[in-house]
Amino acid sequence: MKRIFLLLHTLGLVAGAPLFADVTKKDDKPAEPTTAAVSTISIHDLSGFDAYPKQVQSLVQSALALTRLELGYLYGSHDPVKGGMDCSGTVFHVLEFQGLKDVPRQSDEMCRWVDKKSQLHLTPTATAFDHAEFNDLKPGDLLFWTNTTETKRKLPVTHVMIYLGKLKKSGKRVVFGASDGRSFQGERRSGVSVFDFHLPKAESTSRLHGYGPAPGLLPVVIPEKPVVTVAPPPTPEVKPAPAVTPKTAAPNEEVRKAVAIVSKSPTAAPPPASRPAVKSAPKSSSPSKATSTKKPTPPAAKTNSPAQIKARVERSLDKAADSVRRLFQR
Repeated sequence: MKRIFLLLHTLGLVAGAPLFADVTKKDDKPAEPTTAAVSTISIHDLSGFDAYPKQVQSLVQSALALTRLELGYLYGSHDPVKGGMDCSGTVFHVLEFQGLKDVPRQSDEMCRWVDKKSQLHLTPTATAFDHAEFNDLKPGDLLFWTNTTETKRKLPVTHVMIYLGKLKKSGKRVVFGASDGRSFQGERRSGVSVFDFHLPKAESTSRLHGYGPAPGLLPVVIPEKPVVTVAPPPTPEVKPAPAVTPKTAAPNEEVRKAVAIVSKSPTAAPPPASRPAVKSAPKSSSPSKATSTKKPTPPAAKTNSPAQIKARVERSLDKAADSVRRLFQR
């Protein structure tokens, strides 16, 4: 019976045995939680809390609620009923409380989980928070440390906490989780608490490995594909025709037009020929001596010779040509 009990205890099927014990658990780890020495804050102490996404607000509120339960540090536990939890057990409990599925139990598995299903931001060279490697750090992100304790894991991630943000008064960064030895505002803390967020010192063997959001906490934002609009072919630019300066017609053309104009107008009748005044013959005092005087034949009317007609036509053509030139020169 004793052997059966020990077997069930090893498999975690007996009440009080950790169901998800860390693979690096050693026999000398305490079976009882440490005496709680914890700190807590309010959501009103966090800068910009109202701007956090609703899911992150819920995560932070549930985390801070645990810090008020006076829970100690208990290696291998993820159940607050036992009076304490370890670092990965605390994060595991909070994420499951938020309804996330398939949350890994160990810190190294959580790191792979974030890397595979979310986005893991590595911090291999950062020595201060103003480094570009922290540009994507946001409240609610999981933080991973390596080599905080002796381990044989392929990925030596041994510690995990949740980033809460910055304090309004001091601007200092704070985290949530479980630890037995980290501090808050200069005081050593033990248990499920709020802690100052410090980077490991240069001489320390531990390092901050990276950070990233828990998969499933926030809705996946699929970047919108840019709408490719096929522009219609450009309309050929219709340039206005250059103003054409009328050219002066050649003299022959002017004469032809002028002749056409003159030929359409009725030819003016030549002025009537003037007739010379006819003098009456002097009366003879003697009828016998009266002589019959013949009326002089009136001079023949002036006839228009071809030369005169040609001269008149040429004068008309010259006038018409002058009019045409003036018309085109305006």
